Amino acid sequence: MKDWVHFITLLMTTIVVLIMISSLYGCAFMVAKETAKVIDTVLEGDPNPSKKEKILIKQNKMKQKAREFYCSKVEDPIKCDE
Repeated sequence: MKDWVHFITLLMTTIVVLIMISSLYGCAFMVAKETAKVIDTVLEGDPNPSKKEKILIKQNKMKQKAREFYCSKVEDPIKCDE
């Protein structure tokens, strides 16, 4: 009897942990999505041109680093042509 109780408790704990992990990935995606929306909103207006330029430069650097990392791991002739 105790073995079944222990097994069920372990199973329920595992299920709860898996649910928590899957929901955290969803939260991270939502935060990234909202951050992208805010950046797009800031870049649409023209409140501060120098700040806009700095954001665009940083965004381009991040894209370039991401491309370099991707191309170092994957042989993709379409995205990695230089």
